[in-house]
Amino acid sequence: MNGPGYLAVAIQPGPKTDDAAFHEWYNTEHGPLRLRLPFISTGDRYKANDSQRPDWSAVYDVTDLAYLDKRIYTRLREERSKREKSVMGTFESLDRKIYRTVSTRGDFEGPAPVQVAVSMRVNEADLDDYNKWYEEEHTNMLSKIPGWLRTRRFEMVVGGLKGMPPAGQVECLAVHDYEAKNGQGGPEHKAAQDTPWRAKVMEKVVSKDRREWAHHLQFDALEEPASSVITTDGAELRFQMEGNPADPIIVFVNSILTNFHIWDDVARALTTTGLNGKTYRVLRYNSRGYSQQAERSNPTRFDLLADDLEYLLQRLNIDKVHAVVGVSMGGVTSINFAIRYPGMLEKFVACDCNVASSPANNTAWGERIDLAKSKGMGELADVTVKRWFTQPNHDSANFKKTWQMVEQASLEGFAEGTGALCNYDLKEHLPSVDTPGLLIVGEGDGKLPEAMQKFGMPSTTFKQIPGAGHLPMLENHDGFMAALAGFL
Repeated sequence: MNGPGYLAVAIQPGPKTDDAAFHEWYNTEHGPLRLRLPFISTGDRYKANDSQRPDWSAVYDVTDLAYLDKRIYTRLREERSKREKSVMGTFESLDRKIYRTVSTRGDFEGPAPVQVAVSMRVNEADLDDYNKWYEEEHTNMLSKIPGWLRTRRFEMVVGGLKGMPPAGQVECLAVHDYEAKNGQGGPEHKAAQDTPWRAKVMEKVVSKDRREWAHHLQFDALEEPASSVITTDGAELRFQMEGNPADPIIVFVNSILTNFHIWDDVARALTTTGLNGKTYRVLRYNSRGYSQQAERSNPTRFDLLADDLEYLLQRLNIDKVHAVVGVSMGGVTSINFAIRYPGMLEKFVACDCNVASSPANNTAWGERIDLAKSKGMGELADVTVKRWFTQPNHDSANFKKTWQMVEQASLEGFAEGTGALCNYDLKEHLPSVDTPGLLIVGEGDGKLPEAMQKFGMPSTTFKQIPGAGHLPMLENHDGFMAALAGFL
């Protein structure tokens, strides 16, 4: 499946479908998400203009059908938002078909006020004669109908509810675009329907279906804030890319309640002086939930966090990175990314994290959510950052910087993020991870130094950073960079 083509979806709402919710979802989420992809060039919704069902259709022009098999597209179905799941669960039917382009006649680029879709199944042995008639006679005659704008012809490559045609048959689709006022049914149209050549061809047509549609809406691409991508379920990933474009890329993933500025000093060092005489390009991003948590977003779990990074890399056209470096929740994300997408990274670094949640952790996170709700994020920041930093650094500039990050974090996003930290266990996957890894921990980070040495990951090494707690890059920058230098 490759080359230009056409994606057509027909929907029949059910008795329980809320019309307002259906149209709001389709017009502001479902269609615009697809238009954001570079290989989908146009998208339009149509309402039935005849007495047939389904009542609604959406059609998309695709520059290369090969992308429809790639995850950057298939994830739209695999990672549906909560709202999409709810609305689609009420449909009576949804019929999705994919066609490859055969020919186009007419310079019109759409959207057409009226669209007539004629589908015919023909035997492969008769296909050449069918195509010859359509190209040399039928389209020429249709183009003389007042209000005709364009005719495009396609062949089915992915069937819908009825599946692909039987072996030895081909389903051909012709889409005719017209002005709202047109000459369908008039003398020119009747002449096109009444020729000896057409009669001969139609004797061999196995089946025929004709639908007429009136244009309802043209989709625009979903808007995104500058230097951000919005995931398929509405989570915002704000990112920053810096350094020489020719350098290997290192991705940094922050902890819960913090943003990508915890890596400022590390990023500056890697992009300027570098490590062992080599500089790197740095990609940093805010994990979902730091600045906002969309109502339609799915529950935050570590598989979803790893998928977020995969999506960000795909949107930035990055096939593989030199390393993924994460701390705390970001450290678990880096390990899980190595588990789920081993072909997209050469190395990983996981700092100050564990590989499974515990009942005690679950209780602690619940208490912290209650504290934030009752006394505010400032109170949570005070308790949290004092726990993260060792006592000698409680008056440091990085302590104050981190406190402000936590105080400004989204309460709703924080609560969702704890859902990941309370519900994960990566232990069964660890023995099979063969991506080289480095485990880093601050020596003052409670029981983590002992726990991280027992992960049982065969391709990892372990480094302990003196004079540091939960965020060692902020308390002992030189020690942290030395650990990276020995690994990266």
